[in-house]
Amino acid sequence: MTTIKEISEISGFSIATVSKVLNHQKGVSKKTQKEILDVANKLDYRPNLYARQLKMGSSNTLGIIAEDLTVFVTPNIIDGIGVCCDDKNYHYILGNLRFNKRFGHSPYYNEQKEQLIDEMVNQMLSKQVDGIIYVGCHTHPIDILDKRSDTKFVCAYCYSDNVNIPSIIYDDRKAGYDVGKLLISRGHKNIGVIAGIKESFNTYNRVLGFQEALFESNIPYNPNLTYYGEWDREHGFEVAKKLLNDNVTAIFAHNDLIAIGVMDYCSQNNIIIGKDIDLIGFDDRDITEICRPKLSSVSLPLFEIGHTAASVILDMIKDEKNAIPNKILLNCEVIERDSVRRG
Repeated sequence: MTTIKEISEISGFSIATVSKVLNHQKGVSKKTQKEILDVANKLDYRPNLYARQLKMGSSNTLGIIAEDLTVFVTPNIIDGIGVCCDDKNYHYILGNLRFNKRFGHSPYYNEQKEQLIDEMVNQMLSKQVDGIIYVGCHTHPIDILDKRSDTKFVCAYCYSDNVNIPSIIYDDRKAGYDVGKLLISRGHKNIGVIAGIKESFNTYNRVLGFQEALFESNIPYNPNLTYYGEWDREHGFEVAKKLLNDNVTAIFAHNDLIAIGVMDYCSQNNIIIGKDIDLIGFDDRDITEICRPKLSSVSLPLFEIGHTAASVILDMIKDEKNAIPNKILLNCEVIERDSVRRG
């Protein structure tokens, strides 16, 4: 990379004069400007914007630490961050912890994970980022960031209980409520729930919202119609048989993979989804549009989570005294397709 010193040596002008010209400062004649710029162009000089910004007190760069880029939620969140950064003339550096590849799908932290996070934070800070957005794989708590009080953090798709670390997540409770209200509006009272892991933040809040919808409609909640387990297709298949034997008329599956397992069971047993039974999934993944029947599902505000996270941290950088809520909950949307009968 060509330096100002090299341009100075070839052009015959002092480093101070060359620096003035290349930084568009006054006090240099047009003739001198032209000679210096001609040399700079011949040497294909490119200004070090990063160093220039640091001199102004900011790198204009965010760090993004993703727990795993291969998780389906992550690309849209990062896209939202990127759009906000473009609008605000900010750059970003992306780091990938590869947690799913390294440790499987467990949301729990261990010493190895914490070490990887700590190392990645140090890498970001060595590049003089103004703040860091931490993007989780799941909506789970993270407390290791609390130890870095010298750094501005925002959590996206995960959360911190530290009042100084804003968290941008979606509202599982409201989503569970909306699913319940929709199914009730279609005449269902005996509704089965195929939930994820019982200890999960998402599971707890989706079930709670669903219970609130039943309570509001004076429908008793039957705990025997809620089954907890893994977030996979096999879980949906196994539980579908139990729920259908209990004569449920609708099923709320806590993700689309579970819902596909229900579809597998119904297909093998000549049960028509959208006619004999209604089915709603969660996540609104691409498969919902190509399976038959098309699957109704809850769409996550992933782009909005990323965009909001970037907007929040840029506000924090601009105004350190700006009061920001610890948790910002964004609404989901229930997308109706053929797996739910029309009202």
